[in-house]
Amino acid sequence: MIYDLWDVFQHGKIAAASGAAEDAKRDARHADTRLHAEVLRLESKIDGLALICQALFEILRDKGGVTQDEVDARMKEIDLRDGRADGRIRGQPTKCPQCKRIAHTRQRVCMYCSAPILGGMLAERTLVARSKSNRRK
Repeated sequence: MIYDLWDVFQHGKIAAASGAAEDAKRDARHADTRLHAEVLRLESKIDGLALICQALFEILRDKGGVTQDEVDARMKEIDLRDGRADGRIRGQPTKCPQCKRIAHTRQRVCMYCSAPILGGMLAERTLVARSKSNRRK
């Protein structure tokens, strides 16, 4: 009789563990899907920024006579604007145009009211405008 109760208890534990494993597997698949979508979004953003940079450099080179050395010097100057020579542009705090709370120029929308944050970098604003116009077509 004790063995029968022990078997019932063990089967219950096994069923609970099996259910938890299935839940974890489902959650992992969902997280993988979300991460894959985010990677695709970021790759698209990088491709768009690279395209903008290349177009601007070629226009400056062809029409304005700007050299690669001048571009490199300006890149170093811009990189140092945040006080760090790390090859990155960091955003900065700004106020949301709608709710007036503190937001960050690296955000697309305000985390409080979802209003677009337009104080971001020029290239990002250009990309956002271009992607919106592409969606309308």
